[in-house]
Amino acid sequence: MQSEKSPRRIVDASLLRAIIDQFVQRPTLPVGDVRQFEQLALGLIDIVDAESVASVARPLCFHGETPRSIFARLLEKGGACAELALEFSPELPRGDLLATAQQGEAALARALARRKDLDREVVDALAQRGEPDVLRALAANWSAHLDAAARRALTQAARDDMTLARILLDRDDRAIDPEALFLAATRLERTGIILNACRRALSGGHAELHRAETVFTRRLEGAAARRDRDAMAALLADALECRKERARAIISDSQGEALALALAALGVDPDAATRIFLCADPSISHDTDRVRSLVALVRSTPQRAAMQIVASIAGALRGDREAQRRLARDDVLAGGPGWRRASPRLLPDPIRKLDQSA
Repeated sequence: MQSEKSPRRIVDASLLRAIIDQFVQRPTLPVGDVRQFEQLALGLIDIVDAESVASVARPLCFHGETPRSIFARLLEKGGACAELALEFSPELPRGDLLATAQQGEAALARALARRKDLDREVVDALAQRGEPDVLRALAANWSAHLDAAARRALTQAARDDMTLARILLDRDDRAIDPEALFLAATRLERTGIILNACRRALSGGHAELHRAETVFTRRLEGAAARRDRDAMAALLADALECRKERARAIISDSQGEALALALAALGVDPDAATRIFLCADPSISHDTDRVRSLVALVRSTPQRAAMQIVASIAGALRGDREAQRRLARDDVLAGGPGWRRASPRLLPDPIRKLDQSA
């Protein structure tokens, strides 16, 4: 039975391709020709498998006279056909779009995220989804307007998804907070982020200094000397109150700047920082100039600025929700967000307060 059906399916798929090719070659067609094509195409779409239909139907998405019933049938057929309809159909019920954004399969939501006419509610629903491919497609859709809620949702997810973080940085949207995307930033972008944080820190007036406790520093140095990245991540995660995976990402930063900022934020002595960097990955430890540069970053970065950036990168679990509320409040007070961010809370043990005059 299978051998009898396969040739028939091949013939039907070839016929569908042929009539579609003929249709799209003509920019305008008489009404009668459009109706004839519509009847033939709908009949063949019903009997040809979805994958074959999708492989030949894409040109219809860019033809101005493609009947709306074709898109409706593609949506009904599901699979790759529905993805085409969701991305390109000029007219789809808003309820269907919102339902797909909220509860649709990931592949369908990803196709929907690429549409050029998404409204705010659909964008927000897509931004709340957890699938990386959906979030990346939405972030890469330059036509999609990201409001404050969508930006926060995407930025929070980007802490753990460097591809998404890089896409958000490439949007060049001044309303997107770049500090949380620091690990995906280029050297030039990182310089801008650090300088901006320093400028805000220095304009904020007097701030207490904090020095890391000796026990913590020794443990961190010991883990670095053993090249025990897991132990280092555990120590940083506890100090920063963040996920261990995010602490590990800071340690694994190939440029070393994220770790330098973390050490500055925690108040680690520059001499200890030097020893830690000398035990880092060979790309850092074998580059004397690079080690000097990183230690200089530890020494010269105001602690408040380092804390601000590191808190954004790490996204402390207990502080995420409150940080989002502070960011939203700052956006309103500033008349527009851009690169502003509320100062993070003071980091907990293992640091102790040290008056600036000491």
